Amino acid sequence: MSFFITEKETEEYLKQETRKIPMPDGSSRLLTTFKLVWRSWDFLILCGNYSRVELTSLAQINSREVGCSFEDSFRDTLAVLHRDLRRKMGID
Repeated sequence: MSFFITEKETEEYLKQETRKIPMPDGSSRLLTTFKLVWRSWDFLILCGNYSRVELTSLAQINSREVGCSFEDSFRDTLAVLHRDLRRKMGID
């Protein structure tokens, strides 16, 4: 099955959005990233049973292990978890 989105929908996903996210140490921080990334965040929380703190903790661990910024790690971590969950659900 193929799923295509329009150019207008693609442009919408590539707009930036800022959200306040909880960090494992109990603090919170503002993070600005693409709406597509936030869609993955919401999907993982709603369908993958991840908590917000679990997701930020995994991104923080990955950031330290790989040596990249938290922002890059956040996007990468969510992308991998999103892909794996979709495969597990039989979507991809």
